[in-house]
Order: sequence, then structure tokens, then C-alpha cells
Amino acid sequence: MVEFQPIQQRGFHNTYDENGEIDGFEFRFVPKYYKGYWFTQCRFGNVVVDGEVFDRDDIIFEYDGLEYTREEMFDLKKYWQFRTPLIYKIKKKGGLSVGYHDVSLQFGWVLNYNGALEAEPDGSGLGNMAHMFDTDHERRMLLCR
Repeated sequence: MVEFQPIQQRGFHNTYDENGEIDGFEFRFVPKYYKGYWFTQCRFGNVVVDGEVFDRDDIIFEYDGLEYTREEMFDLKKYWQFRTPLIYKIKKKGGLSVGYHDVSLQFGWVLNYNGALEAEPDGSGLGNMAHMFDTDHERRMLLCR
């Protein structure tokens, strides 16, 4: 089941390496747009957890069981179905502590009706449609494991 909020509580947990050590955390994200996106349109920004910034180039994204870097997403010729979660995987030695965490991320997209890439109004790297919906998504979530 997909939750109403873009950042999903379900699937928020620490991740483990092959030795059983906590090596990071992951969560799911579902954009607010009522249709879907081609991943080539999507622009992914940084993730911030409790004030700690995780650079967008260090995030691994998982969709349909396959993992991608942000750069690979620019050329990914797949359609992101409406209300299908994208998993954000972030490496952090020791992961996150059990308890509540403030999680935020930046997401935007480009939309080009004219064929030529339209300029971004703010130079954020989050696309020319960032003004339609807020690019910043925030949620306070409980990590149980």
C-alpha cells in the first residue's frame, strides 16, 4: 500500500552489508504529480536527515528491482508509473539511530513541449517545472530497525 505523503514511512529502515554491519539506510518516495514521469525528465536533489546533507551524487536509486546513480537516471528510458515508489539508498556508516528523524529531499522535473530544453528559472538543477509543485519534501519518520 502506498501512503498519501510523498516520503513513505513504509520501507524506512537501516541497510546492512554482507557482514551484517549497518552501512546506511533507505526510504521510498512517490511524487505528487497525478500522471507519471519518464525518468529522463526527473531531477533529483540532495537528501537531508536531521540536518545532515547527503549529496545527490552519492544516492543510489532503485526502481523495479534495479539500481541506478543520479547520472544514469538522466538516460534511463523507463516510465515511472503513478504512485509507484522509488527507493532512495544512502550509505552512512552505522546508519541511523532508532527513533524519530526529520527527512527531506529535493525533487523536480523538466517538461519540454517545444523539443528544445527550456531554461531553469532558478539554476537549481531541479528542472523547469519546479515552480508547479514545491521541490522540497519533508516528513518526520520513525525508524524502528
